[in-house]
Amino acid sequence: LGEKEYLARCSACHQANGEGLPPTFPALKDSKIAKGPAKDHIEIVLNGKNMMPAFKETIPANVLAAIITYERNAWGNNTGDTVQPKDMK
Repeated sequence: LGEKEYLARCSACHQANGEGLPPTFPALKDSKIAKGPAKDHIEIVLNGKNMMPAFKETIPANVLAAIITYERNAWGNNTGDTVQPKDMK
């Protein structure tokens, strides 16, 4: 679910390979956000930052959790994290 939803919702800006379009759309591959504390990653996805809109009201928690889990474990990020819908609070 995470990969499918990422490709449908996020890849236009962050690219299918996670390398983004810097500086406007930062890379997620090997990024401080995707490899750092999950709470910081969740905060940006929920509330937005710079050009990134807030998604807390527009994407269901289970889908957000799947996308974030995918981002944290794709492209060599390999955090081993599994973000849960309850973490979207």
